[in-house]
Amino acid sequence: MFRVKSSFKTELDIKAPSSAVHAFFSDFTNFSEMLGGVESIRREPGGVRWTISTDTPVGRVRMSLPVQETSPNPNLIEWSPAANEKENLMRYSLKLEEHKGTTHLRVSQQVELRRKRAWDLHPGVGLMGEARLSSALQRRINEAIQDFLLRVKERLEKNHDRPSQTKDSG
Repeated sequence: MFRVKSSFKTELDIKAPSSAVHAFFSDFTNFSEMLGGVESIRREPGGVRWTISTDTPVGRVRMSLPVQETSPNPNLIEWSPAANEKENLMRYSLKLEEHKGTTHLRVSQQVELRRKRAWDLHPGVGLMGEARLSSALQRRINEAIQDFLLRVKERLEKNHDRPSQTKDSG
């Protein structure tokens, strides 16, 4: 079995209420507009399908990742691989904690691509090997997510500047 893996974890504070942060991350158009490599996200029976592409040293790799929502908790957005998916696995979670108008966000994402042979993923992949391709994928995904989160933070803080900061005291 040929496997390529990537994982990402970080935490950040966004000066916006958790309801605004939750609404932002619940709207899939924000991902496809602001997260590099996301070609589309579309609803389908039982969940959602992400289509993502990224450049690797052997060429462009395109992935279709079916996921289903797995958390009923209002302070957690969590998507896991669709029940019958065996090849393209993605799990991500966003945990939100609000304190005095600032939302602390814990982000976690894991991607695993499984194939019987390296060739099944991409014709040039067999030349690279699992470790090298995983490293390249990890680097590209991490860069894209870090850039995305900085842009999200900037947008949400700009759009949700607290009125108490602009009031005159006198």
